Amino acid sequence: MIGMLLTLVVVGVLVRGASRRWSGGADLAAALADAEAAGIITSVQREQILARAGGGRFGLSGAAWLGVFAGLFVVAGVSLLIARNWENIGPATRVVGFLVLLLAVGAAAMRVRDRALAASLPLELLWFFLPLVGIGLYAQTFQLSGDPMKPFLTWLALTAAVAWLSPRPVVAALHTFAMTLVLFSGNFVVDVAAVALGGPVARTGVLALTDTVTSPIAWLLSLLLLGAITVQSLRLLPHAHRHHCVGVWMLWLFGLVAATTPFHVAHEGWLMVAAIAFATLWVVALTAVDADIEARAAALLVWLGTLYALTFTWHMQSAPAGTVTIGGIAITVIAAVAAIGGALALPADRFSPLPSWARAAKLLLLAPLAVVVLYLASDVRLAWTAAVLMNVILIAIAVGFMWHGSLVDDAVQVNVGVTVLMWVLITRFLDVFGGMLRSGIGFIVAGLLLASLAWALERTRRRLIGTPRAVTP
Repeated sequence: MIGMLLTLVVVGVLVRGASRRWSGGADLAAALADAEAAGIITSVQREQILARAGGGRFGLSGAAWLGVFAGLFVVAGVSLLIARNWENIGPATRVVGFLVLLLAVGAAAMRVRDRALAASLPLELLWFFLPLVGIGLYAQTFQLSGDPMKPFLTWLALTAAVAWLSPRPVVAALHTFAMTLVLFSGNFVVDVAAVALGGPVARTGVLALTDTVTSPIAWLLSLLLLGAITVQSLRLLPHAHRHHCVGVWMLWLFGLVAATTPFHVAHEGWLMVAAIAFATLWVVALTAVDADIEARAAALLVWLGTLYALTFTWHMQSAPAGTVTIGGIAITVIAAVAAIGGALALPADRFSPLPSWARAAKLLLLAPLAVVVLYLASDVRLAWTAAVLMNVILIAIAVGFMWHGSLVDDAVQVNVGVTVLMWVLITRFLDVFGGMLRSGIGFIVAGLLLASLAWALERTRRRLIGTPRAVTP
């Protein structure tokens, strides 16, 4: 207990010193934010100024990346040295030695922060990971055991100030990713030891969300982690990565429905509805906030991937079945209604500068939500019909991307459309005629057909990219 208190004191001293030294970066960010709000500069200019100051973008030079790996190697080296000399180091020496090392690393990180990025970044990373090493060292020294998630939660709490005070987004990105990993691991990952010993598949720990034991602490900590991920993403991460927190929320909500939580839905059809609903809501939410193309790309990939996965349901032998909970159905229906309402309420120009194409985009975005309802029927033939319609929707989306991209002179849209169309056609070809590929002749014919398809799609792509047309709103 004394060792943990000393660790908290050391971290507090370092954070206090860091806040004094790094207040200049925070003042600059605040001043630029005020200037943007007053209309003096634009958001792009603010990002450019912060990037030139060293704290606005995630991009790092080669020397900086070498510094990142240097910091990780130093952490690994320190751990290895301690492990090899473990028996020769007494408990008091271990704890005091670690605190001295933590103080030295923190002081060095603050001292060289303004001199060289290649030196300060490894020290910041070492400062970030050392508390985790210290917690493991303390637990091993005094033979402590218990919830495996508690040390990670303690580490995240101790290093939150380091993430907020660092003038670069590297530590903040690592801290945000670590919070997300701890959240999903604690909520939904099963107890591996119990499974290996043949016991029941159950989750344990302070973050566990099980259908048998509902702990208010677990829900409170989960919501606090989600809130911290959201705030930290919006405030600390680079502009292109700030809205990935929306995806974290959508995946977490789907996890509540798919995993054995109090909101568990074991019905295959309702799980398909939930997957489409949350994926669509993810796309709608990012379109509403006008997120960057990188953030939208992740949401679009998940949405298209979900549609693509449902095209294989024509292999189902029986109608979807299973048990449901009222809470799980409620979450799913709310997500679907929010996706539909949000898509209809969004301005047309968020989808396309062409009004007719904007209406078509909304229709294609919401069409899967109408088709996926067929999976709730007790007739397997309706599930096959839904799979066929998902193929039709994907082909329509691919053609729409290609056509619209040629109209607005956007090569990315054309390439996306060609990729989606190629995947659908190749998959359906192999899916339907795969049983015929039992001889060399069959493989040769299939290869020639696929090569012809690839040639035709590539020629179409080049023609669409090379003949842009004027946009007429």
